Amino acid sequence: MQVIFTLWVVSVIGGWFEFLTLVYILFVLMLSAPLLYERNEGLVDAYGEKAGNEIMAALEKLPLPFFKSNKQH
Repeated sequence: MQVIFTLWVVSVIGGWFEFLTLVYILFVLMLSAPLLYERNEGLVDAYGEKAGNEIMAALEKLPLPFFKSNKQH
């Protein structure tokens, strides 16, 4: 299911931009992301942890057994 969703996202984004434009944008992001992370490491980590907790809370509400946390009761 993830593969289908990923391919769909790539096709939608590919419809918005030309291929070389996407390559250029990805190249710039690959070079600038590490620098931005080093400068704002604490803030990025805090937001990442908050987002991860919210995603896990949302996934635990789904009736799928492999998304349940490993908490012992």
